[in-house]
Amino acid sequence: MPLLNFSRRTAAFVFLATLAGCATHKDFQATGGSRADGVIDVAYEFSSFETPVVDQQQAYAIARSKCSLWGYVDAEPFGGTNQECTLRRGYGDCSAWRVSKKYQCLGNLGSVSAPPNYLGPSQAPVAVPARQTTAPYQAAPSTAPAPLSSSEYRERQIDLLMQQNLPYDEYQKRYQTIMAQ
Repeated sequence: MPLLNFSRRTAAFVFLATLAGCATHKDFQATGGSRADGVIDVAYEFSSFETPVVDQQQAYAIARSKCSLWGYVDAEPFGGTNQECTLRRGYGDCSAWRVSKKYQCLGNLGSVSAPPNYLGPSQAPVAVPARQTTAPYQAAPSTAPAPLSSSEYRERQIDLLMQQNLPYDEYQKRYQTIMAQ
């Protein structure tokens, strides 16, 4: 009987030791970013009983996809990763972590004027009817400006560019882009 008890203890120990080091595939998810700064944050989470296995190409694919939605061409990692504790046990030791990585979007943001329609290319935006008040709403006469010609648009873009107070090299790059349109 003592031998049988020893076997169960050994089996339980081996099971717990194996469980503590389980290699678990973890997927990255986009967790934040800024279109104006051209920065995308991706992250994954894991617990103390897991040994995360991640695919760095998946993180890159997510970052590049988000950057392209914003009008950038590509993405590159800023460098290392940041690991932070997301859950502490009763004695203060950490039992869950989030590992995040930042990507810088590459390319000229000026090539896309606005983000695409997130409803998809085949769906037009849906007009939401105004809420009816006690008195019917009288719309003001339309004062929308007429569409700009290509030369007027180019002049407006150059005026906006001159207001940005950019270094000469950056100004020249953007100026050439505007003139090529």
